[in-house]
Amino acid sequence: MCSFVNHQNHFVTAQESKSESKEKAQSTKKHVIVCVDGVGYSTIMKMREEGHFKLFQKPSRMISPFPTLTNLSLSEIMNPVGAREAVGYEDNYFDTKENKMRGGLFDRFNESSFIKGTFRELFDYHPSAIKSGLGYALPPLSTYVESLSDVFMLKQKIKASNEPVFFAYTGATDSLSHLGGEKMVRGFLRYLDSSLTDVVRESKGNIKVTIFSDHGNHYRKYKRAGIKDSINKAGFKIESKIENDKSVVIPQFGLIGCALLFSKEKNEEELARVVSTVKGVDFTAYEEKGIVYLISSDGAATIERKGDSFNYKTMKGDPLGLLKIENELVKQGKVNEEGFISDTDWFEASCESEKPDAIKRVYYGVSSLVSNRASVIVNFEDGYYSGSKMFDIFSFLQATHGNLGKEQSLGFVMETERDLPDYIRAENLWKEIGSPTLRKSAIALTR
Repeated sequence: MCSFVNHQNHFVTAQESKSESKEKAQSTKKHVIVCVDGVGYSTIMKMREEGHFKLFQKPSRMISPFPTLTNLSLSEIMNPVGAREAVGYEDNYFDTKENKMRGGLFDRFNESSFIKGTFRELFDYHPSAIKSGLGYALPPLSTYVESLSDVFMLKQKIKASNEPVFFAYTGATDSLSHLGGEKMVRGFLRYLDSSLTDVVRESKGNIKVTIFSDHGNHYRKYKRAGIKDSINKAGFKIESKIENDKSVVIPQFGLIGCALLFSKEKNEEELARVVSTVKGVDFTAYEEKGIVYLISSDGAATIERKGDSFNYKTMKGDPLGLLKIENELVKQGKVNEEGFISDTDWFEASCESEKPDAIKRVYYGVSSLVSNRASVIVNFEDGYYSGSKMFDIFSFLQATHGNLGKEQSLGFVMETERDLPDYIRAENLWKEIGSPTLRKSAIALTR
């Protein structure tokens, strides 16, 4: 017994020493982190099934905030390293204090407004505003060329950097998804995989790599949701600023699976009700006194928060499709006397549903996350979208994101060194990849 115990202790000590040595070796490796905008979990799994990204461990599902938009997601992901709360849901946003639209297509060519002062400034490599804008010059060909040039530049920048952490971004993947389809995105990913494989091999094992995306994209046929007609018929007027009690502002940039409506606070319930009946609308949501109200064509519900627990109460129907999950949690005794269920229990029970982690995402997506909050958020059904009609003229929509559904919500994260949890919320991603310190974090945190 004593001999066995001593031998076992010696074995454990040796294993611990070996593990510590391995961790120390990993910590001295250069850490390359690459964000690929808009590449969904299902797409990266298809690449893996074809034998690509062999250097990486299994991908995790990265759950984007709601609405599933880049500015919200990356601001959440990069908050631990200095990213501020998103000013708007997109670059083209409504300034509620100044009562006017800001941003737009021309601002994409302006370095001082497109990159400086935003989460983009934290990247060691981010394509310039002009380069990003030129990706839209002759889509999808110009977008594909831009994406390939991103990889070429990325590879050169990694080799030239002596920093312990190198953080890079490419946004052309999202544009490719919208305008070129999954085939073009997968062509880009093959090139990215080959380039990163070369970088790791040339480093002789002295580089570890993390790749993640901010949200997914759903590849399918799309129809425009006619919410503007219903809003006008209800007596409201769509304008560029709030002129009077009937004004409604709808920022139009890109082609996305949600819509953001801005109006007087007293209009929120009526606007949500009117738009909820439009074909293609899944539900509408607004917040009042800390409670989020949901309205669908055949249902209504509320979400209320107390500490780290939430109460999903349906008055009619089931706008989020969660009653079955909630009833199971009730059977398991996970509901307290006030009807609240812990965030942890909601997460574990709903992360694999068609609307992953819906309770927390909808609550915070409607009640916070941006400085200039919308009066009403519209969640479209899969297959419907809203946005700039100018984009309709120059492109044929191949995919989009923005809604609460699985394909649009689930990005991915994977590493060369280790496995990660099956599901990771955007807010927890940085911690899960080891809380790396960025060279530009200090700059962001002092602003």
